[in-house]
Amino acid sequence: MPAVQTCPECGDTGWKPASRADGSEAVVACGCRDAVHTPVRLEDIGVPPFFCERARFDYFFKVSPALERARQTVYKWADSFPDVKSGLLLTGPAGVGKTHLAVSLLRHVLLERGISVNARFEYVPRLLREVQRVWNDPLLVDERRLAAVMRAEIVVLDQLGADTGWDRRVQERFLYLLNRCILGDRLLICTTAFPLQAAKQATLADQITARGVSLLHEACRVVPMPGEDYRDKVINPGLSV
Repeated sequence: MPAVQTCPECGDTGWKPASRADGSEAVVACGCRDAVHTPVRLEDIGVPPFFCERARFDYFFKVSPALERARQTVYKWADSFPDVKSGLLLTGPAGVGKTHLAVSLLRHVLLERGISVNARFEYVPRLLREVQRVWNDPLLVDERRLAAVMRAEIVVLDQLGADTGWDRRVQERFLYLLNRCILGDRLLICTTAFPLQAAKQATLADQITARGVSLLHEACRVVPMPGEDYRDKVINPGLSV
């Protein structure tokens, strides 16, 4: 028996058509979303406590024109949602503020603009361990853990390629997760400290395979964040060796 449509404005999609000032088409959140979503705390969607209060666009350190451009790009995405065409891939070395901007995006969409949308923050190495840990076969995936990710419309995947030994089994789990997100039309906000191009250090393709990088290019706009470690150079310069 087909499901009964309950909202005539959006057809139960949660989004309804609108027009921009220039007459072009756009979409906006439908009022029916507020009836089925409750206000969230960032902690409840996986954001680490350290970032819950500290990560705001206004608190982002503007130490270079390149990082200011990155901040403006991410802010524009958050302020335009849901009228966005792809996700974002924030790339740059440790300490330039990638996670700060990713959480600031969630804060702006969910709390400052008050949009009722399912979102999820995931630290990738931990997520990959958790979706696999209940099975003896490392290639199998815990679908219950993955379901928490797939319920979200905005998925932050923080620190791609980090920490966990990215052998073939880990790569296969990540590609499975990435494919599920893309096929499910999730908006991905990803961060990585690994370069996309050949460098002295390992590249992102070395960690998540060339296919994984190709899928990210399909799903995300790359936002480069070059610079030095803010924590090392500004907050605690005396700790530098």
